[in-house]
Amino acid sequence: MIWEKFKELFHESWHIKMQPFIESKECDDIYEFLKKESKRGKKIAPLSPNVYRCFRETSLDDLKVVMMGMCPYHTFYEGVPVADGLLMGCSVTGRLQPSLEKFYEGVEKDVYNGLNLHHTKTPDVSYLAKQGVLMVNAALTTEMNKAGSHIKLWEPFTKYLLEEVLSTTGVPYIFLGKDASVYQKYIPPFSWSFVTSHPASASYKQTDWDTEGVFTKVNKILKDNNNFSIDWLK
Repeated sequence: MIWEKFKELFHESWHIKMQPFIESKECDDIYEFLKKESKRGKKIAPLSPNVYRCFRETSLDDLKVVMMGMCPYHTFYEGVPVADGLLMGCSVTGRLQPSLEKFYEGVEKDVYNGLNLHHTKTPDVSYLAKQGVLMVNAALTTEMNKAGSHIKLWEPFTKYLLEEVLSTTGVPYIFLGKDASVYQKYIPPFSWSFVTSHPASASYKQTDWDTEGVFTKVNKILKDNNNFSIDWLK
C-alpha cells in the first residue's frame, strides 16, 4: 500500500527496482525520522514533492551518467528551500547559487576550452537530467542551515541505489567531492569512476573550479561506446 503513495514520485522505469526499498524497514526508518523532525519544527530541504525528483526527471532506461554530490543546499530563501531535488539545482527560487556558477565555469573550460560564450547559466539543471545524467545527492534531504545533517540517514538508500539498482547499467560515475567519493565502495569493480572536487569548495575559496577534465573524459567514453555525448552546457 505504501508503494502506491510513492510511485508517482518516480519515473515508471524505476518502479520495479525502487519498490522493494520503499517497502522496506530502512525506508520506514527514514520517514519516521523526517516526520518526527518536522513535528519538532525543523525545516527540511528540499520540499517533499522534490525529494525524489532526480528519479522523475531521468529515466532509468535512458541513463547515461551518474553524477553524485553529498547533500542538497541547506539554505532557504524567503522561507522556501533553495534545493530543488536535482544535484546543484536551484530552480524553485530561481536564484543561481555560487557553486552552480562555478560548475558552469569549470565545464566551459573543460569541454569547450572557454569558447562557449553564449551558454545560459540557468538555475534549472533539468536539461542535464533529461539527457540521462542522474543528478543525485548521497543524502536526499538536509536540515535547514545544517549541511550534511542527514547523510547517515540516507546511506541505506544510497547503498541500495548503487548496489541493487545501478550495478548493471555500466554507466560512468562522477563523484563531486571527497565526501561523496566514499560511496565508490558501493559501485561495481572496474566501473568508470571519477572523483573531482565539489564546485562548492571553489566557491568557498573564491578560486576557479578544476574539473580535472572529467567531463571531456566522460564524453569520450560515451562517444566511443555508444556514439553520443552530453551537452554539459545549455
